[in-house]
Amino acid sequence: MSLLSAPLLATLVGITMGLTGCATPLLAYKASEMPPLQLAVVGQPSFQDGRARFREIFCELAAREGQPGVDCEKLLVRLAAEPSSQAPASLPSHDPRLRILLVPGGFAECFKDAPLFPEAQPRLKAAGYSVSTIPVSGRSGSAYNAWRIAVTVARTPLPPGGRLVLLGYSKGITDILEFLVQYPSLAARVHAVVSIAGSVNGSPLANRFTPLYEAADDWVLRNCPPGDRNVAMELRRELRLNWLARHRLPSHIRYFSLGTIAPEAEVARAMMLTDDSLRYVDPLRDGQLIFYDQLLPGSTLLGYMRADHWAVALPLQEHWHVLATNWAGTHFPRGLLLEALMLHLSEALGDST
Repeated sequence: MSLLSAPLLATLVGITMGLTGCATPLLAYKASEMPPLQLAVVGQPSFQDGRARFREIFCELAAREGQPGVDCEKLLVRLAAEPSSQAPASLPSHDPRLRILLVPGGFAECFKDAPLFPEAQPRLKAAGYSVSTIPVSGRSGSAYNAWRIAVTVARTPLPPGGRLVLLGYSKGITDILEFLVQYPSLAARVHAVVSIAGSVNGSPLANRFTPLYEAADDWVLRNCPPGDRNVAMELRRELRLNWLARHRLPSHIRYFSLGTIAPEAEVARAMMLTDDSLRYVDPLRDGQLIFYDQLLPGSTLLGYMRADHWAVALPLQEHWHVLATNWAGTHFPRGLLLEALMLHLSEALGDST
């Protein structure tokens, strides 16, 4: 599902709310005042700025659909120093040769009624794409899930000229990265990797709440397969950054990052405690991750969606109304986002082999 599950977060709120008050932020600034940042270890490649083109695609697609309440300037956060397009191009064509494999986040298999991008998958299939979800272990670490990804990649047929795209949400991106370095012969089949709200650098929340999670996981998630139980521990920031310091990602793959930022009123109620903890560190966060922790090394930054960590990918508001609804009552158009993303990939990958 995500970095921390809804029932678990509700439990943590109950346990810790009496121990902590609302944190006073160390920093205070608006998104428009801060350029995109990358927290990276020495030696890793920097990101490239692709925000202008993705904004063109997303906004034109939104305008064509004319959905009430869909304002692309509101949905796509404009950080400082975003370049403007000199000659806006038309929408690219869909490329049905793209084979999309989705990798869910932590705890995903524990909540089968809230699959990843449920409204977007039929939309992409109608456009000719092949889309499926890899059944990773929701409570396991990345080494275990890398094996599951490897099995799926090995069994995935590609049409002539086909391009295999791995799209990881939240912890799903760390599972993908582990797969790329542990199974290089299979990674050679991959053309592109996309991170959406990816826990690339982990999160301060994992450092703070892992002991509570380990004490409560069997009670809260007793009906969910335990796996190797490393889901939270591996998201501690020092572990993720040390992993990135020891490994280099395959250079033949194109990498893309799409982050998330949400104002306080648009964060799910169940994430109030975690969001407040992150607000103390940095005002630009999504309830579970800070904005500069979401970028893959050497990736093209597509932008930051105005959505909390769940809303960008999961239909939790429909299934967990009290916990997952935000105070502002906003809903995020996940189908629109994923189609815009596929259009961008179709154009970016072009006729490359």
